[in-house]
Amino acid sequence: MTDPNPETQEKKFNFLGLAIGLGVSLVALLILFNLIDFDEVLQSIKEVDLSVFPWLILLFLISMVTRSIAWRTILQEKISLGRTFLTINEGYLFNNILPFRLGEVARAFLLNQTEKIPFWEVLSTIMVERIVDIAFLATVLLGTIPFVAGVGSAEQAAYASAIIVIVGFSILFWIARNPQKTTALFEKLTSPWPKITDFGREKLESILNGLSALQDFKRFIKVLFFILLSWSFNIAWYTLLLQAFVPEAKLLWGIFAVGFISLGVSIPSSPGYVGVFEAAMTYALSLFGVPESTAFAYAVVGHSLYLVITIAIGSIALGRDGQSLGQVYRGIRNRD
Repeated sequence: MTDPNPETQEKKFNFLGLAIGLGVSLVALLILFNLIDFDEVLQSIKEVDLSVFPWLILLFLISMVTRSIAWRTILQEKISLGRTFLTINEGYLFNNILPFRLGEVARAFLLNQTEKIPFWEVLSTIMVERIVDIAFLATVLLGTIPFVAGVGSAEQAAYASAIIVIVGFSILFWIARNPQKTTALFEKLTSPWPKITDFGREKLESILNGLSALQDFKRFIKVLFFILLSWSFNIAWYTLLLQAFVPEAKLLWGIFAVGFISLGVSIPSSPGYVGVFEAAMTYALSLFGVPESTAFAYAVVGHSLYLVITIAIGSIALGRDGQSLGQVYRGIRNRD
C-alpha cells in the first residue's frame, strides 16, 4: 500500500535525493582515485608558493563584494551592503554543509527574518541573479570551447544554457513589465481552485516586487556589470592559484575551468560539491595537458580555500543573527 502520510513521503523523497547526490560524489571520487598518484598530489601541494595565498584571499573577497553589490541592486538597496555580503555567505554555508543546496532558500528565509522582506520577494531576486550567472557561464563556455579540444558535450551544454537564459529572461521581463496581466493570468488559471488562488496571490505580489528591478534598464545594466566583475575576480583567483601549480598556465585555462566546473557542480552531488568539483576541474585541465595528479591537487586546494572562507564568514554571520543551522533548516521546512 502507498503511505498516505505527506510527511513520510517527503522524508522518502529527501532521502532519495541525498542518496543520489552522495552516490554521484562517490562515483566521481572513485574514478579520480583510479587516475591519480597520491605521492604526486602531495608533492604538487608541497611545491606551491604560500606567498600567493594572501592575494588569493583578497581576490576572492573582492569577487564576493562585487556579487553583493549586484544582488543589493536587484533588491533595490533595501538592505545594506554588509548585510547583503553576510547573507550571501550564509547561503554558501548552507550549500557547503547541508544537503539539497538549501543556500538560496536559506538566504530568502534569513532576510525575511532579519530585514522583514517577504520571503518570495527575496527568492525572486535570487532567481534573477542565478539567470544572469547562467548567461555569463554559457557565454564563457561558448567563447572558449573553440580553443579547447575534445569538449563537444560541454558545447552542447553551453548551447542548452544559452537557450534557457533567453527563455528565462524573456519570461521574467514580460512578467516584470506586465504585473497586472500576470496577476490576472494567475487568477484565471487557478480560478477552479479558490484556495490556490488565495494562497498564491500574496506570494505572487511579493515575487513581482522582487522582479521590479528588471523594469529599470539602468539598474539592470548595473547588475550585469557587477556580476561580470564578480566572475572576473573569481576567474582571476582561480587562474593565479593555477599558475602556482602550473607556471605555464594561461588565462584561457582558468576561464574555461571556471566555466566548466560551474556547469559540473550543477548535477546532484554531496554537500559542498565534494568529488564532483574535483572531477570536473581535473577533466577540464587535462584538456590542456595538465597531469591528472597536478590538476587534482590544484582542485583540492582551490576547493578547500573556497570552503574555508565561505564557511568561516557564513558561520560568523549566522551567529550574529542569533541563528543556527538547525533553526534555519527547521524554519525553511515549516514555511507554508
